[in-house]
Amino acid sequence: MDTTTTLTVVRILGPATSLATAGAILSISFLYTPLLSSSARSQSSSKPAPSSTLPAIRFIFSRGSHFFPQAAVFAATNFGYLAYHCDGGIVRIVGLELQKRTGLVMAGMLSMAIGPITGVMLPVCNNALREMGALEAKGRGEEVDELRLKELVKRFEVLNYVRGAVMLAGGVLGLAVVAA
Repeated sequence: MDTTTTLTVVRILGPATSLATAGAILSISFLYTPLLSSSARSQSSSKPAPSSTLPAIRFIFSRGSHFFPQAAVFAATNFGYLAYHCDGGIVRIVGLELQKRTGLVMAGMLSMAIGPITGVMLPVCNNALREMGALEAKGRGEEVDELRLKELVKRFEVLNYVRGAVMLAGGVLGLAVVAA
């Protein structure tokens, strides 16, 4: 494949991967976590039921850990490749002038920013949710504080919004630079 063809493919794959990954992350927050915190309720209270919430959370964590990091690296690599082969022109995006190379590097950094968010911010609630899930799996679900569970699911939802928004910003910026 010649350089022109490669650049054309990468111009499509970088923003598309970043935007699709952002969409997947945001859909978890928009659609799935509200279901976990509001409709998966025990019959006798308005709190989430650990027996249905915790297995669903384990499912989200395991699927996300297999896809999102690789997608972020792939998108950032594509943006890096484009920055390396960029002509160095100036682009105007929302009234801001910046070099194409700078915009592509920023898009790659924003796409990779889900790594630190996932590694630093999310474990605060994810580890507690995993511990609750382990209790539930051992048949000790009555020891799970349902109010704390609801709070942690809400925190996960908000932090996931942040991850998705950062990835979305990277995809939109990359698309704007590539399209200019």
